[in-house]
Amino acid sequence: MAIDIETLVDIEKLYSTIMTYFDNPFTLLIVIATIIIVLIVIVWITKMVIDLAPYAYVNARIRSKEAKLLDDAKLNELIESGSLEELVGLLEDTDYGQYIVDVMNELKDPIAVEKAFDMYLADLYGLIYRISPDSAKKILKVFAKKFDIKNIKTLLRAKFAGLSAEETYALLIPLGNIPVEKLKELSEVKTVEEVIRGLEGTEYFKALQEELSNYDQTSNITGFELALDKFYLESLRKTIMIEGKEEDLFREFIGTLIDVENLKVILKGKADGLSAEELSKYITLTGYELADWKLKDLMSADGIEGVLSSLEGTSYVDVLVEAMEEYEKTKSIYAFEKALDKYVLEKGKKLSTRKPFGVGPIIGLIVSKELEVKNLKAIVKGKIENLKPEEIRSLLISL
Repeated sequence: MAIDIETLVDIEKLYSTIMTYFDNPFTLLIVIATIIIVLIVIVWITKMVIDLAPYAYVNARIRSKEAKLLDDAKLNELIESGSLEELVGLLEDTDYGQYIVDVMNELKDPIAVEKAFDMYLADLYGLIYRISPDSAKKILKVFAKKFDIKNIKTLLRAKFAGLSAEETYALLIPLGNIPVEKLKELSEVKTVEEVIRGLEGTEYFKALQEELSNYDQTSNITGFELALDKFYLESLRKTIMIEGKEEDLFREFIGTLIDVENLKVILKGKADGLSAEELSKYITLTGYELADWKLKDLMSADGIEGVLSSLEGTSYVDVLVEAMEEYEKTKSIYAFEKALDKYVLEKGKKLSTRKPFGVGPIIGLIVSKELEVKNLKAIVKGKIENLKPEEIRSLLISL
């Protein structure tokens, strides 16, 4: 096909114009910079899509669970219910329905009801673990240890109280990392010491063995329970430090959990008159906001008022100061524990919105369900103890 003279001239002019631009170093730099920026944006978007794609399915499942969280109206119905049987009827159309129906014959036993809710939580953790990406599973697996620890605490309490093998096993949650056969075997021993010896070879043995001498002197199993709590939190901390970036939100969330649990131990210790040296055995150092030196200050503080003064400049001081009035009325450390649990719920909700298409919703659901179960346990316990509705409401944690 022939090209006329005018077309050739136009092409030549266009070429000359383009080359003129590239002859200008400044213009050339702008073009190169633009290309680099475009490539960076493309790489960033591609990486984001690759990072978030594995969470698409899990977050869809999480959203469906969030939609079934109990609202204030439902909680109020449960609080106002006339009997335990009526309360169970109100729960039948919720995620807890089958779990609570299974213990209908044991409703007057708060331990049986607590086990039903714990079974629900254990199954929920199992579901989240199975459907989550591998990057999140590494941390979620450590979360699952809480059910092993709960079972170990139950075994220690049962043997301390002299319960039979059948009575003991009935209290356990047959989920977690300790095999069911091992749980049955531990249920059959007679003493606290035998439970601990039976755990030799597990990751929990060392922490418990170190408390044996203290137990021999005091005949108090609280030291074992605090040692297990410390082991659990340290396991979470080690995991988030080893796993690097996955996930920064998990690091902040778990760090906050460590801070809160440390504060609960310190406040309870101050209420019970424990020394800084005694408290230090059960504190997991370095959470999110409370550094080692700050924790040492808190452990050395003079009473609960001293702890609150030492928290000046942290996010926790306002939370605990607000709870001080209730503590002064009731003289119960639960006032502070409830305030700290509420803080964890608020933190979890904030983190869930910070990364709504990644790990955020997992954190949001975990804290929401944990707190919801605590509230349900409080309502059932209140009903068993014939508390008035307003007394039950005072026990609940809500935003």
